[in-house]
Amino acid sequence: MINLDCEDWVRKTGSYQKPIILDVRTVEEYEEISVPNAVLANILEPNEFMNVVEKFSKKSKIFVYCRSGVRSQKACNILDQLGFKETYNLNGGILEWEKRKNFNQ
Repeated sequence: MINLDCEDWVRKTGSYQKPIILDVRTVEEYEEISVPNAVLANILEPNEFMNVVEKFSKKSKIFVYCRSGVRSQKACNILDQLGFKETYNLNGGILEWEKRKNFNQ
């Protein structure tokens, strides 16, 4: 897992052809605000989370975020344990993201 600040996270996602943007928050949080094209996999529902991530290739570049960065860090640790090689955590989560850019498009 690599922790990135908002600017580096945006720059890094843009450097890959098909990065996976993984939102690990609840449905309610996701519906309130989310990063465009994010895949929802609620880390608080382990079966749901695993059902989503098991569909990803181990070679995928996965960019993970939550509200403040705590759940996404936990998700990255799980992904790393599952054998994913490139996981990126958004430090500060969507709260930090929202401060810097409006993603309600």
